[in-house]
Amino acid sequence: MRSAQGRGPTLEEAVDAALIELGESRRDVDVRVVSEGPDETVVEVTVGSPDATPAAAAEGDPAAEQAREMVSDLLTKMGIRAEVAVRSADGPIQLDVTGRDLGLLIGWRGETLRALQAVANMLVGRDLGERRVIVDVERYRQRREHTVREIAYRAARQVKMTGDPITLDAMQPFERRAIHLALEDDAAVLTGSVGEEPNRRVVVSPRSAEG
Repeated sequence: MRSAQGRGPTLEEAVDAALIELGESRRDVDVRVVSEGPDETVVEVTVGSPDATPAAAAEGDPAAEQAREMVSDLLTKMGIRAEVAVRSADGPIQLDVTGRDLGLLIGWRGETLRALQAVANMLVGRDLGERRVIVDVERYRQRREHTVREIAYRAARQVKMTGDPITLDAMQPFERRAIHLALEDDAAVLTGSVGEEPNRRVVVSPRSAEG
């Protein structure tokens, strides 16, 4: 397992800097955001992380292994060649799907992935009850969370400059949660959500406008 830190004015540039040092592509790496600020983002990129090893992650948790097998069988029936591994069985069962040319499985802004996760939870729910399953394809969710955090910081800077609230594009629940978490400690802005699914949006407002 090898790691390197990268720095840059944006998340993407920081990741690229670390990948250049490691001599690796974006495939099969883990990205951890060390710090994010208005001028510089620092990340740690790791190659060969063991956290998605099925035997290790599912050890002692038959439900996680059962969920993995169900999703693997589902993908096979869909004609998709991919590997399914358990990233974590602590709380919700988190599954990683890896393979070649899986863009169609993700879909535009993750819509196909969202549908896949809904089907997976329906199948797993028959045997595992309330145990929730989170499906990720090529670490899309992780990468998307990093992207929306960058969107959150840019929106907050704009709100501070203009004093006007900003309504972001419609997002999936995990994306909205990432926005709220990114700005929850910012004393100058507050976040809220408006609208109904699937068009629910996050609004970033000046803190002084509260109430």
